[in-house]
Amino acid sequence: MYEQHILNDSGTLRQIEEALLATYFKNYDQDFLQTETGQEDIKANVFRRYNNALAHVVPWVARQIDLRGKTLVEIGSGTGSSTAAFAHFVEKIDGYDIDAQALAGAQARLEVMGLNNVALHLVAAEQLVATLRENHPNGADIVLLFAVLEHQTIRERHETLQLCWQLLNPDGLLVVTETPNLLCYTDLHTSELPFLHLLPSELYVRYADRSLREGFGKGFASLDSMPTEQLDRTIMRWGRGVSFHDFELAIGKEHGKYLVANGFEPEILTWFDVSLEEELLRHYFLTKKLDVPLAFSRVVLNVIYKKSERLLPEPELASAPESIFVADKYLLREQNFVINRLNEQLTAAEKHLNEVLASKRWRIGNLIAAPYRKLKALLS
Repeated sequence: MYEQHILNDSGTLRQIEEALLATYFKNYDQDFLQTETGQEDIKANVFRRYNNALAHVVPWVARQIDLRGKTLVEIGSGTGSSTAAFAHFVEKIDGYDIDAQALAGAQARLEVMGLNNVALHLVAAEQLVATLRENHPNGADIVLLFAVLEHQTIRERHETLQLCWQLLNPDGLLVVTETPNLLCYTDLHTSELPFLHLLPSELYVRYADRSLREGFGKGFASLDSMPTEQLDRTIMRWGRGVSFHDFELAIGKEHGKYLVANGFEPEILTWFDVSLEEELLRHYFLTKKLDVPLAFSRVVLNVIYKKSERLLPEPELASAPESIFVADKYLLREQNFVINRLNEQLTAAEKHLNEVLASKRWRIGNLIAAPYRKLKALLS
């Protein structure tokens, strides 16, 4: 059902790319777009995010709710990747974003793909909550936050989560996906540096030029003298992680009782495999007996909350894979990996040697060299 909508037609891909280059990427540094990073950014916006949403997020959500006939509100719809993926299956989508060029790209994508059940809305960040309240007096069945919370300020983030929870119809779903976890060691989302996202803003800005990510670090050099509040906003717009604290403050202390998906489902595990550092964080949660859902031990957060007038029964969430966090086990796995590679190289070398020994050239050379070897033996 999902596979038939995967984007792989070269003509359609070319039309979407041309549309995004003329809209979303219009004011980008054209030299940057020619770099490897720039080309990857284009591919991500043209088809990778859409295909990932279609292959992983849509079936993951469909496991919790029948998408047919449902209304969906997407906050931070961007260039329409996840919007288009869900538009194949729900009745109507309202997408909101603060970036006019991104929305222009999204509209062009939808037209190319022939999707007409989406309404896109340009809204200022400070007007988002009021606009959502005004536009959706009858609520929504699903609210989708796809890679968006990390780009909001703390106040925006909490107001958004609170309103999303209020907007949901009974048994509706709040879906938060592809969102970096603030509690992990490495800032994989933005700077690709260890611990940078955990630092105070002034220290963050001064250290940012160590990042090798093109177009990132150099831009912070001139911001050193900015007021802290302005620094915070600039950093947040680039993207800073989210943690369980945000959900607890926005939804309530018992937010975990409403969780129906925690990111350990097969649809998500095939997208984001379990890493060593999140196993360490999970071990810490368990050892310290923290009252925190294990969903928040993952490097990338993918969670679904189900709206209910009462606390749900203890949810039957997917189990985390068996932990290998113990150092000896982890080192053993690494050692086995090296041993396996060496065995593969040895097998390849033996195969090559056998091929040489069996070759006609080697046999002839061996016959020619035989008298000389005998003579050398006699002389020695």
